[in-house]
Amino acid sequence: MVDKAVILLRAGSGKKILGLPLLLRAILAAQQAGFKTFYLAGSGEPEEMELVELVKKDQRILSSPLDLHALRIEDLSSPGKPATQELFDSSDGFLLLEGDAVFDPSLLDEAKRFEPQSQEIIIFKTGPDVAGSDSNWTGLAVISGNLLPGLLTRFGSGNDQSSEPLTALPSTATIRYLTLSSGHFLLRVNSRESEKKAEKALLSTARKPQDGFIARHFNRHVSLFLSQKLIKLRASPSLLSFLNFLIGLTGAWLAAIGRGYWSFLLAGLLFELASIFDGCDGEVARLTYNTSDRGAFSDVLLDASSYIIFFSGLALGLYRYKLDSNYLTLMTIFLLSAAWYYYNLARYSRSSGIGKKIFLVAKEIESRPEKEKKLSLVDKIAAKVAFAVRRDFFATAVFVLLALGQAPAVIYLICFGSLVESVYFHFYVHKKLVSQSAEIN
Repeated sequence: MVDKAVILLRAGSGKKILGLPLLLRAILAAQQAGFKTFYLAGSGEPEEMELVELVKKDQRILSSPLDLHALRIEDLSSPGKPATQELFDSSDGFLLLEGDAVFDPSLLDEAKRFEPQSQEIIIFKTGPDVAGSDSNWTGLAVISGNLLPGLLTRFGSGNDQSSEPLTALPSTATIRYLTLSSGHFLLRVNSRESEKKAEKALLSTARKPQDGFIARHFNRHVSLFLSQKLIKLRASPSLLSFLNFLIGLTGAWLAAIGRGYWSFLLAGLLFELASIFDGCDGEVARLTYNTSDRGAFSDVLLDASSYIIFFSGLALGLYRYKLDSNYLTLMTIFLLSAAWYYYNLARYSRSSGIGKKIFLVAKEIESRPEKEKKLSLVDKIAAKVAFAVRRDFFATAVFVLLALGQAPAVIYLICFGSLVESVYFHFYVHKKLVSQSAEIN
């Protein structure tokens, strides 16, 4: 499997798209796909070297075990130089990528599986509308190492991207074209129009396949718009998680003061806004390659705390507004149910290996009818209603009910819904753990 890459430094390689220079974005995407060694090939001009040094000093690069080499194309006429020796001696496969390209990161996961034969170059296309520097070169390929010197020399000849670079290949070389699966994109950023297309395409990669209906058709549109602006402001994912928590706390406070319809309505509005804004920290993290286990854990912890505090505040606000102690009883039931649920969730996360990706639990329960033929009636019902625990759905439902003046209905639904959910999840986890134990033994 290919794990080394050659990136061609171009005039647009330093162009920033969504906060990152294209060269840095390409390296981080390739690293995420499993590439470990990079050759940054260019003319050696001061601007290029400044860009290379900027990339090398980036914290995301410094904290990773990457091996980066700056390669002057004119040095290819001296194969004895240490920086280029591996390129000349190796017939292993290399990824070859234009430094001004923007692409779907998952594209590299598919491309790296193709190992070129000796004297072979495999050029990838993502569709008939791929824009390359000529009709045959698209900007992405895997290539046998022994073909690289001549091809790179042609690529770097006056940086003339309009010439046909593949004519530099020897007659013994084999050129193969492969069209990758649909859904991928590969763009060269060489104009303002292509820059806008690249930014829009990259934003689409921040979506999640497990998004619910409301998230897909409404929330993501708003959160991606906000994330685009927040990246320009250099807001960190951890800061956005904290700000979202503050929005949730403000909503909880408005609910807890118990001033009647308007305080409950504003609380519901902030709860819905927090649900939308909740997507921004993950989007910014994915688009800028600032993801971490610590950040994921803090996001999960703050989200869970926000839910619990908000609904507890709503129950307390109803008690103050109606002077009915039943709401305190409901709040107690809710808190105990939530504690029971998160206890079982922690047990299941450790045993199943999903870690902090707790959103996978609802997806797993939803998909059970497709994977398991023999399910009880309770399991079938749980699979049908699992969408209700997605934040995009229940936040919107809560806001609508509060807008309709149905704050008491919200508490009753949340209280008994969380109790039923906790009971079901307890037995679900128990069965899973018993099944795993039986498989081990």
